[in-house]
Amino acid sequence: MTKNSYNAVTSKDGTTIAYRSFGRGPGLLVVPGALSTSEEFTELAGKLSDSFTVHIVDRRGRGGSGPQGPDYSIAKEREDLLAVQEATGAVYLFGHSYGGLAALEAAMATSAFAKIALYEPGVVVQSEPADWNWLSEYEKDMNRGDYRAAFAAFVRGAGHTPLSRLPKWYAKLILRMVIRGNHWSRILRLLSENLNEHREVRRLASTYPRYGEIRADVLVLSGGKSPESVHRMAGELERTIGRSRTLSIPKLHHLSPENGESPAEVSQCVRQFLIS
Repeated sequence: MTKNSYNAVTSKDGTTIAYRSFGRGPGLLVVPGALSTSEEFTELAGKLSDSFTVHIVDRRGRGGSGPQGPDYSIAKEREDLLAVQEATGAVYLFGHSYGGLAALEAAMATSAFAKIALYEPGVVVQSEPADWNWLSEYEKDMNRGDYRAAFAAFVRGAGHTPLSRLPKWYAKLILRMVIRGNHWSRILRLLSENLNEHREVRRLASTYPRYGEIRADVLVLSGGKSPESVHRMAGELERTIGRSRTLSIPKLHHLSPENGESPAEVSQCVRQFLIS
């Protein structure tokens, strides 16, 4: 496999799914989260490319892949990952956040993956209707064209930062100051896709017992700085999936696998799990 090559497959519904390939060795699919593309995982891939052929998927709606489509659901993500797995022969799988949720759904449909590492997958183990009020705010803000407000609604609702405890107007102001330029442009391009994806997170809330059917070895990673709800979710997955275990990495947070954060620490844990 040529190092740092850009490839594509056609998914079941005809959508093009692109992916970047790095290194040599057994195949490892990397599935980014909701507001990310393959570009944000090149450092993680580079750390693993001496032992694995790492294929970073551009999920539909981003990068070189086709659009989500009007009938988008996580079933489409599952079909996309199965298409990339068939093309690459990958036997390992890594998913971050919503990408971790997609990875779990793909693992339900195939026995091709021997080992699956997840970093804070987008699994909701317990849900009340009020927990999702932010999603309707997000949609209204998008319809009004107030994309900064939509992003603030998402960040507060997702609950991964202290901004969740601040009034929305104040969170919006802080986010405007700290997320600018190219970083904001990247997020802005994915806000509509992010809304669709979190509708799926809501739909799948509390359905995690289904993952008890997964027979692969599974490692659920989390960051020590992440909220307690994340660690409870990881514990529930460990109790649900027969061949699974959890590992919390001190000082890390939800975005740690991405470029410029802590991909070296994440990759070290993933490597040890995959080669053990």
